[in-house]
Amino acid sequence: MNKDEQLKKVLSDYAAGRLSARETKKLEHLILKYPSGESWDWKDSRHKEAVKDRIQAGIAAHNNSKAKIRRINIRIAVSIAAAFVCFFIFLYLYLIPSATDTFYTIAQSKSYSSDKVVLILPDGKQFPLKDSASFTQLKGELGLQMKSLGLENRITVSVPDQKQFKLTLEDGTNVWLNAGSTLRFSSNLYKQTARKVQLEGEAYFEVASDKVHPFHVFGGGAEVKVTGTKFNVQAFESDHFVRTSLAEGIVTFYMDHKAYKLAPGMEVIADTERKNVSAQSFDIDKLLSWKEGYFVFDNIELVDVMKAVSRWYNIAVVAKSPVKSKKIGGTFPKNVPLIDFLNDLTLLSGVEFKINGKEVEILN
Repeated sequence: MNKDEQLKKVLSDYAAGRLSARETKKLEHLILKYPSGESWDWKDSRHKEAVKDRIQAGIAAHNNSKAKIRRINIRIAVSIAAAFVCFFIFLYLYLIPSATDTFYTIAQSKSYSSDKVVLILPDGKQFPLKDSASFTQLKGELGLQMKSLGLENRITVSVPDQKQFKLTLEDGTNVWLNAGSTLRFSSNLYKQTARKVQLEGEAYFEVASDKVHPFHVFGGGAEVKVTGTKFNVQAFESDHFVRTSLAEGIVTFYMDHKAYKLAPGMEVIADTERKNVSAQSFDIDKLLSWKEGYFVFDNIELVDVMKAVSRWYNIAVVAKSPVKSKKIGGTFPKNVPLIDFLNDLTLLSGVEFKINGKEVEILN
């Protein structure tokens, strides 16, 4: 049981009168000793909110347990009253947010098992990777680790923040993965009738031509089918859209059993919540700037800019009020510290930011 579960159980047991007299006295002593919450270690505002909800739930349950409270002797009852006064002071001063403490979440940070690009086998074993790798070579290096894997066993490549990775699949297809992305594929990709991969994040594909074994990319509830071509896919689950941009060849995009064929220089953007699909032209150099180590924003809303920044630096982005529409344009290098990037963005846009650990607040 983790710390959050322990806290929830203790509060629930306390509110329902299930703790022993000794346990009750110990808990109340802690509440009385730290009424203002100095010793509480908040990860961020969302952590504070979660704890507040748990305590409020405990108080509500306690209020519904009057019959049990009546059976407690007077000394403990007085102690409970004092403890709950401290609870309410604690809630008022530190947990219940005022208008200025309410945050709008624009982007969330992620948890990674490693700060390196890793290859993850079906049994959970992980192997660190460098900037690029050939899966055929990796299979040879891993040897015995790979022998027991069947046709349907899935290999995962996970790319953390501030990293990019190039993978060459068994069929000769090259895949460039952006930060915060994962690619899943069969350990025997080329022995199947169709080459299938699952993407969460962003990747650029140069698919080896093979009309007998079509290549499928699944992501965000959509599918891209090709036989040999060059294209980029954005399929971040948190964004609720899939963007497929064709650089060369032919692509067929599928969503909800409908097919959309693309010509080079065109892209489709599918809203996976509203089930809308739109097509437009795009600038290939700007789109693929991430491969070259740059952010290129071409009249992009600030909210969307900060989502891209969140994925690269792995930060949460919040604001105390809804962020007003503001278009951002410009080219920014990605290999700089976060504070330098935000300072440059402030100079360009006039928007100011505040860094709180792994959280960035938009101030205006």
